Amino acid sequence: MISKYKHKGLNWVDLESPTEEEITYILEEYTIPVFIKDEISLKSKEDIIKLDNGYIFAHLNLPDYSQGGNNSNRLIIVTNDNFIVLIHDEPMDAIGELSKEMELDTITEEKFGANNNRLLFAHLLKSLYTNTQKQLLEREARINHLQNIITLNIKKSKSIILYLAFSLLVAIILIIICL
Repeated sequence: MISKYKHKGLNWVDLESPTEEEITYILEEYTIPVFIKDEISLKSKEDIIKLDNGYIFAHLNLPDYSQGGNNSNRLIIVTNDNFIVLIHDEPMDAIGELSKEMELDTITEEKFGANNNRLLFAHLLKSLYTNTQKQLLEREARINHLQNIITLNIKKSKSIILYLAFSLLVAIILIIICL
């Protein structure tokens, strides 16, 4: 799906779960250089950031802990003075938050702080890593909660075992006395 945004002279194209045809269309529409097209087609597993001829190209594999799994979202960012293009396979909270932030800035006339694509790129990277940190903190809190539940259940189990052992011992003593 292709979404296009304009914000105070900034042009942002977001391709979420794009088809090969959509990627090709955007790369041709914005006359993306061949070296970037080649990098995109490689589908590398390594993170890459390149600066060349006024373009910034980033290929990032970002962890996604939001659904409880250990998934990785591929994110490709291409930017120059005229546009920023994002290509990603799955919805990403940080990108959604950034678009809401830009919308809110347009409506409220607040100062977004990103008045060129390079600043928007930096703001997006910060937002992505802040979101990942937030997901990790949420996961850590969940792990701590589960550890507390496990510890409590172990204590309860020990108490039950002690109670049963004591009851069994009393029963054995009563049986011996009665014989």
